Amino acid sequence: MRKTILVLLISGLFLLSLAFALSAQARVAIGSRSEEVKAIQEILKSDPEVYPEGYVTGYFGPLTEKAIKKLQKKCGLPETGVIDEATEKCIYPIGYQIKITFPNGGEVWDKSQIWTITWQVMPPLETTTPSQEGVKIRPFWAKVSIDLFKKTEASTVFVRHIATTNLFDQSYSWKIASNIPNSKDYIIRISSGPGVGPIWYREKAGQELPSPGEIWPVPPRPYYIVWDESDEPFEITGEVKPVPNLEEVISILEKMLAELQRAINLLKGMSQ
Repeated sequence: MRKTILVLLISGLFLLSLAFALSAQARVAIGSRSEEVKAIQEILKSDPEVYPEGYVTGYFGPLTEKAIKKLQKKCGLPETGVIDEATEKCIYPIGYQIKITFPNGGEVWDKSQIWTITWQVMPPLETTTPSQEGVKIRPFWAKVSIDLFKKTEASTVFVRHIATTNLFDQSYSWKIASNIPNSKDYIIRISSGPGVGPIWYREKAGQELPSPGEIWPVPPRPYYIVWDESDEPFEITGEVKPVPNLEEVISILEKMLAELQRAINLLKGMSQ
């Protein structure tokens, strides 16, 4: 009897330590509440079989845990419900290498035309499921962030987020905004990894995007977001249209509203 109790105690301690170890590896787990959880929930709800409830609350509760377990099963992983490193590789395109092919230096892009950004994708060496050896898998959510940067002598400076699109499309057509200043020092950066999730979620929700400092780089997790840039700068040229002064626009709209209100009051007086 004592041996049985001892074995049960040891087993319990082992399972408890395993649970703590799994939680320690994960940034988000049961009980977590954050913007990152919202992004993960939005990703999960893209497949009704995985997350039929589709709640995007930012709270990692039992329903989110259940969805993660379903996803882990699809990837042949232990169904822990914890987003550890192996689960992240099931969700995101971690380990995939990107090579920008156009623009890659020396091109001249006029704002009057639509330009197509292109890239190559090299898969990681390990792209099989642990339980189904030889079965090739693709990440559940294979999004990349395409961004415009400006090259300086010291570094590269973020200019504008262009789009979040599918890694495996390997191309994206872009109409350059007229208010982007003309310059010969632009480069394109394409980023992938878990760090793209919050960008995509905020973009989808119509919220302000994360600042560049929140995205590039994010040590000490080198795979959290990885990227490739144009080898050399390219030029953007064409007519530059200034951004309208919002205060002036608001002032004009307020005057129009006041005139409209006076007209309404006049019509009301005539109808009495």
